[in-house]
Amino acid sequence: MSTKTKVILPLAVLIVMSGGVWANEDHSLNHVWSRIADINGEFGSVESAEFSPGSEFIVTGTKYDNTVRLFRTEDGHLLWKTELPAEIERVAWTADGKTVVSVSEDHYLRIIRSSDGKILKAIKHDNAMDSLALSHDGRIMAVGEEMRGQSAPNAGDGTAAVVLYDTGNWQEILRVDQVTTANEIAFTPDDRYFVVVGHLNMRLWETASGRQVHHQAVFEDGESRSLARFICAKVSPDNRYIAVGANQGWLYFFDAKTGEYLRRINKTGQKIETVEWTKDSKYVLTSGKGNVIDFFKVEHALDTSLNNGSVPIAMRVPLTDQLEYMHFNQNGSMLTTAHQDGTVQLWTYMSDNPGINQRSHRALSRQQREQFGQ
Repeated sequence: MSTKTKVILPLAVLIVMSGGVWANEDHSLNHVWSRIADINGEFGSVESAEFSPGSEFIVTGTKYDNTVRLFRTEDGHLLWKTELPAEIERVAWTADGKTVVSVSEDHYLRIIRSSDGKILKAIKHDNAMDSLALSHDGRIMAVGEEMRGQSAPNAGDGTAAVVLYDTGNWQEILRVDQVTTANEIAFTPDDRYFVVVGHLNMRLWETASGRQVHHQAVFEDGESRSLARFICAKVSPDNRYIAVGANQGWLYFFDAKTGEYLRRINKTGQKIETVEWTKDSKYVLTSGKGNVIDFFKVEHALDTSLNNGSVPIAMRVPLTDQLEYMHFNQNGSMLTTAHQDGTVQLWTYMSDNPGINQRSHRALSRQQREQFGQ
């Protein structure tokens, strides 16, 4: 028998839990399944999880058992696993869904056949790698390196490159010097630019030329200056904003076209490992060390008449453990999450747009009339 429990969270956030559904009055996140993706469980960690282009599969990469795994989305069934020699920092799909890509601490970029997990190609880099991003048109895979000779979080005694590959032949087409570790890369929706964050820096690069367009630095706050650094970034689907997560719980917002700093907010005081946008660009999600996923409505987060304490959390979803990465599928109806307890999890998302089901119904009706004359 299902029960409903209302929980009053800090900042007067109202959450309703019923059979794994977390919701506010407008939208909800429903937990579907959880599977072990790092055999070490709590002593392991899933660093990355990403949907295939058609949403049929989820690929994962792990920190401690060094394994790429492919799960079937509908039931979480494990289809294959491929063990690698070192920690896997990020996995990603190519646009045709025929291959997945991994980057590892052993300096190798690997292209893996998605049907059976066979490694088709391995490309050696000078450095270990931290990040991957596929362009929206599917033609480019960007790879971000760790900084060589890095002895401290903000050290500058090394170099790190972001390398762009042609996904048709895996030839290098562009290389830029990020100076510090490239923790995360994100292309703008039109693929004209890509954002790279790492340590003190956020840089916006022009994809065609490799020209640096904008540069922003993290705010170094008082007693915690040595911990101040950027961790993750995503560009909103409407190409208006860049959301950047940082240490100590700071979420930064920048204008995607001008690079201008807009504001920052902080609700947990704990490191943000991953950010994600809903497909309508109305909400940005943050998660990491705080064991929750927080949804922020963008119009509230950017309302400078609201101080940090007054910015509401649109929805807060408790987690089983700290989160490393999260990813929406192409239409934004499902979310997958990679956890430090060794699990990969699947959620369904119901947005606050009441017209989605009606539009789908009308589209199906048109299709049926055209196909069957009904």
